[in-house]
Amino acid sequence: MDVIKNKRLAIIMFLIPGLLVYLLFVFYPILQGVILSTYRWKTVSVKVFTGFDNYIGVFQDNLFWKSMKNSFIFMLGTGLIQIPLGFILGYLLYLQLRGYRYFQTIFFIPPMLMTVAVGYIWGYIYSPAIGILKPLMQAVGLGKYYIPPLADSRTALFFMILAQAWNSTGIQMMLFNAGFMNMPEEVIEMSTIDGVYGWRKIFYIVIPLSWEVTKTVIILQLTGALRAFDLIFVMTGGGPNHATEVLPVYMFVQAFQNFNIGYGTVAAVVIFVLSMGLTMSLRKIMGQEII
Repeated sequence: MDVIKNKRLAIIMFLIPGLLVYLLFVFYPILQGVILSTYRWKTVSVKVFTGFDNYIGVFQDNLFWKSMKNSFIFMLGTGLIQIPLGFILGYLLYLQLRGYRYFQTIFFIPPMLMTVAVGYIWGYIYSPAIGILKPLMQAVGLGKYYIPPLADSRTALFFMILAQAWNSTGIQMMLFNAGFMNMPEEVIEMSTIDGVYGWRKIFYIVIPLSWEVTKTVIILQLTGALRAFDLIFVMTGGGPNHATEVLPVYMFVQAFQNFNIGYGTVAAVVIFVLSMGLTMSLRKIMGQEII
């Protein structure tokens, strides 16, 4: 009995430091954000409790709903590009074809770059004055269809999705490759002996064996895209005409440009709730085993 008590005490003592760190750096900021969302600032140091007035004001703001729509479009667009492309690239790395190490290095360079630098790179690419997109379209006879990508509200978000996919697909590639490397070799060899090749092998062997890492990649990708801020802010600042203004940009504009900290904090709470809800929903949907 004493041994069991000592083990419990040891477990508790080991858990306390991590629990304190979690409460201080995770739970407390979340709680503080929810509390601050119920205040309106008159000055930097003077705030007035307003209850749910900030929430009502935000939910009645058309820009809030437009930014939420943009966030979901951005999340789905980047997910539809990055997840399948990351899977394909990761599988090609797993096959260890000739020169795969150079291939791995090239595709992992973009995620290693600072997001601000990536924003300027793609801003120059899309620039109608000095960018390469316009000359490239002219060279293939499509010059008459050219429009400045980031200056047109109909195309700006789409081209932002392409820039984000270029910047982040290397991460999904490495995650998928790590999952493929953990697949049991004997199962792969047995399937090859049984004559399972090509797409059949991918659908019936590779995907089931790597389902855990696939779930992780999907959750990380979608929730990360929902919180995307820096690349969009550097390239467009949410323009033109709020066409690329996603929820994090809306939060920043309200809190630090309009100095409406209450509205900005409400937007932060909404982003947190959406991220948590999306994570739990995806875990529930994809939780069942497929092998």
